[in-house]
Amino acid sequence: MHGKFTLAALVVLTASAARFHGVAKAQEAGRTVWDGVYSAAQAELGKHRYSGPCGSCHGRALEGGHIFGSRTRTAPALRGEAFLSHWIGHSVGDLFNQISTYMPLDHPGSLSDEANTTILAFIMQENGFPPGSRDLPAEMAVMETIKIGGQGK
Repeated sequence: MHGKFTLAALVVLTASAARFHGVAKAQEAGRTVWDGVYSAAQAELGKHRYSGPCGSCHGRALEGGHIFGSRTRTAPALRGEAFLSHWIGHSVGDLFNQISTYMPLDHPGSLSDEANTTILAFIMQENGFPPGSRDLPAEMAVMETIKIGGQGK
């Protein structure tokens, strides 16, 4: 009898946990970069991480510029109208995937997910998206639920 009770309790706990996870995901759905999806401290750390491997090509002020060591190839701006017009409608996960897969150009994919997430937080801050009270988790499943959009979209 004791084994049946333990099994039943385990089933109930598992079902409750799955339901809670589903509710939490549903609450996250529909979020945008205007909902404070990263923290100011996370963006500050990202600023320091950006300055080396990213800043040499994309510019210290994220303005874009010549790729380090090249006179003909350029890196796109990571802030402003050109950047936003390219990424509006995409998810934060799409941008994270681009960064984590293809950057830095001389060693693609060499930075950790956590480092890339802080750099992404810095990019969001520099584009005027407000910080929130919690760090953006370095989890693709969460980032895919957050849309990049114009203010109020």
